[in-house]
Amino acid sequence: MMVFLLLLSCDDKPAEVVKAKVNKEKVLAALLASGRNWRFEEISIERQGVKTVENLAETSKLITVETRINVTPNVGFRFESYANNVTRLDEIISTGPFGKIPYGAKSLSETGMGLTTDGTWVWDDAAQTVFITSTSSMVGIVSEMSENGWKPEKGYLDNTMLPLFETAGEAQSAGVPERIRIIFEENDAKIGKITYGITLRAAWITRLVSGNSRQQFYDVVY
Repeated sequence: MMVFLLLLSCDDKPAEVVKAKVNKEKVLAALLASGRNWRFEEISIERQGVKTVENLAETSKLITVETRINVTPNVGFRFESYANNVTRLDEIISTGPFGKIPYGAKSLSETGMGLTTDGTWVWDDAAQTVFITSTSSMVGIVSEMSENGWKPEKGYLDNTMLPLFETAGEAQSAGVPERIRIIFEENDAKIGKITYGITLRAAWITRLVSGNSRQQFYDVVY
């Protein structure tokens, strides 16, 4: 496996990104697969060589109780691509499984109601990964973890944890959780780089239970 050290000059990208060569076409096909709802699973922070990881299904010391109870169970994400190279990272009002819990069948609902701010995404050939602009819930979670209240505008997918499956059938056959991790990097004037991670886990839709134009209820595997 070939590994590259990429030095990026753009202020919106991390100063150093170590990336492995990946299959772009396969990654994007999996990223854009329909019938998947990405859910909050874990959050992490690393500063001065010390890393803390929290399971969002448990009590958190990194974010507020209100955010863990009201946001993390009720938000999902979907990567979309449209004509003329328009992309969107949809933030969806969606109640369902979250956190690091045993793999298996669960229930999930999606609704068109509520106010969210979507992000965007773009593939970067040099970095061998996807860069994103942050959604509203991602900004809120990272700013709570940051002692400086830092609000990230952009992040990137950890290319050692990229999407794997293109269909619910593939995911079910594998029988294991599918995850991606979004990395955000803050440059602190006193202690240097602080790295935040949000790990998202796939909830694959297996059946539409009921619904209408405003709200749908699904069976999923998560």
